[in-house]
Amino acid sequence: MRNHLFLLITIALVCQKQFAQDNRFISGFFPEASLSYKLNKTYSVTHKIESQNGVYDNQSSLNDEWKYKHRQTDLQTFLGRRLTPFIKVDIGYQYRMQDGENTNRTIQQISILQRESNLRLGHRIRTDQTFFKNAAPLWRVRYRLKSQIPLQGFEVDPGEKYLSFSNEIIYMYQSAEDDIENRLTGSLGFYFNDKNKLEIGLDYRTDDYLVENRFRHRLWFKVGFYKSL
Repeated sequence: MRNHLFLLITIALVCQKQFAQDNRFISGFFPEASLSYKLNKTYSVTHKIESQNGVYDNQSSLNDEWKYKHRQTDLQTFLGRRLTPFIKVDIGYQYRMQDGENTNRTIQQISILQRESNLRLGHRIRTDQTFFKNAAPLWRVRYRLKSQIPLQGFEVDPGEKYLSFSNEIIYMYQSAEDDIENRLTGSLGFYFNDKNKLEIGLDYRTDDYLVENRFRHRLWFKVGFYKSL
């Protein structure tokens, strides 16, 4: 475990040093937690909370210095329907609390599970719409590929650890302007049992690909706890 955590910390420090001189770089910590439960054999509900907390911003008033800043907290609820053992659809709602204006978001997604030997792949296609008081809605289309690799044997059993990697591409459109965002994550997972798991890792995000001279890097140290009833 110590070796895995040391590797994650080393990667974070290297990324911070490499990208801090670019136009925009933000880093911090990103805790999240979710609670899921079944309504019956077909329907389930998931509640989730996540919070972005910045500790470094190379364009802050304290240029190139460390400073804590709460950036946003999201409260989400999803209603899911399982179509097959490997396919699930969800509709959801998110309320975001942040500096300035809080926002509302509606979410629709389909998740597909694929098994390849000891590799577990998850495909997720999501659309969402964010609504503001004094601005046009933000429309997004997203695709995420996520893998889970057991570190012991061919399956993850209770008490074992695993590696998780994902990449998500997001296309967004608002007021006749569009952009692309990419989210790359890697984490070490602790599978306690069927109802409890913990993941610790890094979440690296880049956006403003289509905006001239405004490319942005964000690196988050992420800790997530996931509970099922």
